[in-house]
Amino acid sequence: MKLKRMMFLLSFLTILVGLFTLCTESVHAANSTVFRDGDKLKLTLDDGNGVNRVFKFDLPFTIKPDTPIRLYSNYIEIPSGDFTIDYANSTITIADSRPAPYPGSENHIELPITVKGAVQSVDESKVTPLAEEPKVIEPQVTQPVVEPKVDQAVDESPEIPLTIPSGENFPGTFTINSSGTSFSVRLKIKNIQPTYTSYVMVKNADAQLIKRIQFDPETTFTYPLSNLNLSTGGYYFYIKMIDQSGNSAASVPQFVPINNNKAQKVEVFIDGKLQQYEQPATSISGSMLVPFRAVFEALGAKVKWDGATKTVTATKGNTTIKLTVGSRDAYINGKLVRLNAAPRLINGKVMVPIRFVSEALGAKVKWNIAAQSVVIFLAPPQVLTTSESEQLMEENEDASESQSNPTILKKISTTFSKSTDIVFVIDVTSSMTGTLDYVRQKVKGFVDSVPAGSQFAVVAFRDINLKADKDLEFLEFTTDKNKLKGNLNMLRPSAGGDLKESGLEAIQLAISKFPKNSNSKTIIFITDAPVHDKNTDLGKARFSVDEINEQLQKNGVIFNAIVPANGPANKQMKKLVDTNKGALHDIKDAKLNLAK
Repeated sequence: MKLKRMMFLLSFLTILVGLFTLCTESVHAANSTVFRDGDKLKLTLDDGNGVNRVFKFDLPFTIKPDTPIRLYSNYIEIPSGDFTIDYANSTITIADSRPAPYPGSENHIELPITVKGAVQSVDESKVTPLAEEPKVIEPQVTQPVVEPKVDQAVDESPEIPLTIPSGENFPGTFTINSSGTSFSVRLKIKNIQPTYTSYVMVKNADAQLIKRIQFDPETTFTYPLSNLNLSTGGYYFYIKMIDQSGNSAASVPQFVPINNNKAQKVEVFIDGKLQQYEQPATSISGSMLVPFRAVFEALGAKVKWDGATKTVTATKGNTTIKLTVGSRDAYINGKLVRLNAAPRLINGKVMVPIRFVSEALGAKVKWNIAAQSVVIFLAPPQVLTTSESEQLMEENEDASESQSNPTILKKISTTFSKSTDIVFVIDVTSSMTGTLDYVRQKVKGFVDSVPAGSQFAVVAFRDINLKADKDLEFLEFTTDKNKLKGNLNMLRPSAGGDLKESGLEAIQLAISKFPKNSNSKTIIFITDAPVHDKNTDLGKARFSVDEINEQLQKNGVIFNAIVPANGPANKQMKKLVDTNKGALHDIKDAKLNLAK
């Protein structure tokens, strides 16, 4: 009996050691085997365990420190801003802001063989060709379909990640002309990629985005301020460049005062805010005088007024200022200072020189001659340029929309004669930022225009790997326009990396989500890029345009498309639109605040 027990224990230990050895070899293999896939190298990392954020990549050769590395978890690319690379120690660390790869997830990195024209120091003997996954290929009687060269060119150039710096080192300039009637933008960037999108962003005094103007980065861009229809107030302008994967860079926001009444009234801005005075600012002897209490309190000072001596005393921190009506003698902490203009009593209001009091309290003062405005900042403005801070404010649609030239969504809404189930199928890569703003702002008027009883859903898509279906997002049907707007506001432009998108998968998902009892079905498809077609993009699409066309016809779906006016995307969608009783619209007419 003891002998049997000992033999059992020996067998168990042998199996345990074998498993440990196998696991050790597997991990080692995962960290040391490099696969070649065309002009890229792929290295498999350790699987996720739900906790680990630091992954070692043991390459059998050296790579350049500036080599762009792309990280994937279960074939979904992790944005470059969500991880850091330690080239010296060959590790990648995923930021705490995102969950650690969950248990069992497959993780790998990809890197190019060439970097900025130079070849990596790759030992080809240590690189294994990537074995392709088996594909089911249907028999072809005729020659396979080959896209025209223009279609192929769209997909052949890989995206180069945006690497330019933000802030003071941003390689571009924003300037207002001397008359204050227009602004100019010039970028100093080499190799501007077609997947980069360039904007001038405009925020109001509350740092809310109110305008976004897209421009051509290849030339100096000049644009009239009057075209922005800005009301009198303070605004922050900055340049922003975004690549299709959501990486971005921005210049330092520049404060611009707008004074639509400059011929009649001087305006005063303190920390970006337009000041409202009961007695308007008045120029005397070259000095601008303003009501004493309003300006001191706006600058954070406590004020006392002595009516007997007509003396104003203002205190802030360790600084005390005294001024007397009618006297050019002023005192800062007891030290005499001679003023260019004495404080005065105008229409019952005590007026004091704004430059003197502002600078005495540590503020910076500038006279903006073009806007006839005094601009005062106690500290440099802190205005965010992050994507999260840039949700465009809604405009008054009725006031901004011409009835003689209704928006695309209004045009589509007029085609419905009965209640309809409608799915918005929207490309949400970063280049679609302006179009998403358009849909968010115009969808209210669209919903109000369609027949009662209609319901609305949303399918969002990006350029996805076929194993990453969760990047196809379905937001359920609703008859509540506020819920629809809320669903649209949830969409954040991001991802990309390919110049074609997974639109056919998204259309097929939309078709499958229509209720079985739908009397009328409509899809509004919105993208600025062509879609992957399985006939020409093997391994990147499950469907062809022809197959989706058949599904639309079989299910009686009306198909509308908002796409570029020409090019491969137009060609692909025109076939679906023409066959399925819809209309084709130019995407350039579905963007807000774009220069034309």
